[in-house]
Amino acid sequence: MSQHVFVTTFQGRPVTVVLGHDRPLHAFFCFVERSDDDDGEEFVYCNLDDPKLAGTMGMSKSLKYFEKRLADLGIAVPASMFDQSEKDRLGNVGNRFVRHAADGTFA
Repeated sequence: MSQHVFVTTFQGRPVTVVLGHDRPLHAFFCFVERSDDDDGEEFVYCNLDDPKLAGTMGMSKSLKYFEKRLADLGIAVPASMFDQSEKDRLGNVGNRFVRHAADGTFA
């Protein structure tokens, strides 16, 4: 699976957003993990816990779904995360790990 990572904040606390493509399932995943798990709640959002995705094992065939979920949470991520995840799907890429910056650069 590919993993596209962006570090940001949510409600004043540090979080890591991970978005990517799962090659065997041919679908996308997304989660937002707290970096300072002070209150015992590790995830702000996890696709595996999303009731709307229960019928698809927590996966989505479309990146638009996660784009909307992140927007609903008020979490902005670089467009490069979505662009590169889509390229991973098109190339059936696996085992790719990429860090994204707010300015859209990635490495």
